[in-house]
Amino acid sequence: MKKSYVIGGVVIILALAMAMYSFKSTLTSYVSVSEAKASNRPVQVAGIVVAGTDRYDLDSNNLLFTLREDGGDEMKVEYDGPRPGNFDNVNKVVAIGKYEPKRKVFLARELLVKCPTKYEGRVQGE
Repeated sequence: MKKSYVIGGVVIILALAMAMYSFKSTLTSYVSVSEAKASNRPVQVAGIVVAGTDRYDLDSNNLLFTLREDGGDEMKVEYDGPRPGNFDNVNKVVAIGKYEPKRKVFLARELLVKCPTKYEGRVQGE
């Protein structure tokens, strides 16, 4: 067998291994609030915003609210970024980030808001 075939095969295998490793490290799974508190990896937590708990500081560009999942468990979420435009009308929020046990807050690096009115069909004639 030619030496170049062996070297080429090794290079291809290494490239595939690196691609799989980097893909796996970017995946964030959906977990419950209790699992998010126990995890030391970035995760996704879905739930609703508890009414009256959201505070946004315009100067520091920081959003703080309480997220409640379907099971009733709650946790504080801190998002360092602009408040989503439709945050007041949101049906469900997905927070992607990591729980900080010392501060007892979930530090979200990304927020996904799901608003059902955006996807409702229009009534004909309106």
